[in-house]
Amino acid sequence: MIYFIVNAELATTSVMNVDPPSNVKVNDLGYLGLMDVTWEPPISLNNSQCIARYELQHYDTNEQRWKSVRTKQQNYRAAFNFGKEIVIKIRTYLKGECTDDKEIWSKWIQINESIPLQGDPESSVKDFYCIYYKFETLRCEWKTGKLSNGNYELQYWQVGMSEKKTCNHYLKTIGKNTGCIFERQELQLFSNLFVCVTGIPGMDPIRPSYFSFQLQNIGKPGPPEDVNISKRQADEFTLDWTPPNGKIPSRCLEYEIQYKDQTGNWKTIAEQTEFIHSFNMSMPLPGFCVRIRGKTNRYCADDGYWSDWSSESCWKESSPIPEMPNMKWIYCIGVSATVLLGFFVIAMLYVVRKKKHWSEKLQHKAKEIVY
Repeated sequence: MIYFIVNAELATTSVMNVDPPSNVKVNDLGYLGLMDVTWEPPISLNNSQCIARYELQHYDTNEQRWKSVRTKQQNYRAAFNFGKEIVIKIRTYLKGECTDDKEIWSKWIQINESIPLQGDPESSVKDFYCIYYKFETLRCEWKTGKLSNGNYELQYWQVGMSEKKTCNHYLKTIGKNTGCIFERQELQLFSNLFVCVTGIPGMDPIRPSYFSFQLQNIGKPGPPEDVNISKRQADEFTLDWTPPNGKIPSRCLEYEIQYKDQTGNWKTIAEQTEFIHSFNMSMPLPGFCVRIRGKTNRYCADDGYWSDWSSESCWKESSPIPEMPNMKWIYCIGVSATVLLGFFVIAMLYVVRKKKHWSEKLQHKAKEIVY
């Protein structure tokens, strides 16, 4: 009995002291930040029936946070920023029959990698940003660093491309490339876009800058259209509009509504996803004006830019229009006047005719008397 107890304790102790993964490597795939991390099981588990799992931690350059992943595989692909030190931590995780369903962890192994960078750090681009206008045209811009005889080149890669590409349509400032406009059919949503702004080969070296993002998270829709404000009752207004034109579905948009108060300042009424909004104003303001802007909602993107404000739509109380008299009375008066005028003309003709008749009769009578 003592023999079996000691053997069982020794077996449990051997499992409790699980080793970390071995032969951990980080491989650059040549796609401006996409790398493969590979490893092998601990040597101590070669003859064990335990199934090893692994936990890996790294800094996600796309989500800008530390990310933890558990996997049974022995490789993991992730995006990294080559402009900063790459830090990866990995350890072995056991749980199952061989551990009596207890969680057993090895120590962490930390890998620190740095990509050699050429060029003066002050030569790298400044204030780099990209906006996906109307979800149709991607425009990236930056400010130049300290340059002597160099110029910038933008390289990019996305899943589905056989190799990285360079920008075809640069924006220039005083002869230097300060932006790039991408063609519409080149890129796709919900896929990491890797960008590197570096120096043009053959010119003075420039310190490269690396970026990674997804297009739906940098989208900027157009402003809402056909903004119209109407009044239903004494203190109730209705505002309606049309979603902006563009590639983004209307269900992916949310809106912010503002109105201008008597001081001329804009105040926010509400944020909503509908294309109509009703609100009450106990005392309608003179020159009451409203404007709207849109943004991608959280169901379709993690982030985005607000659109430009729509044109202002203003309500002006219209002055009352005097009521027109009833037309049937006008018709009656016109008919009556025409009939009376007809009778008058007939009477005048009759009088003139009678007068002429009596005049001839008197003349004839006078002749008879004279005769």
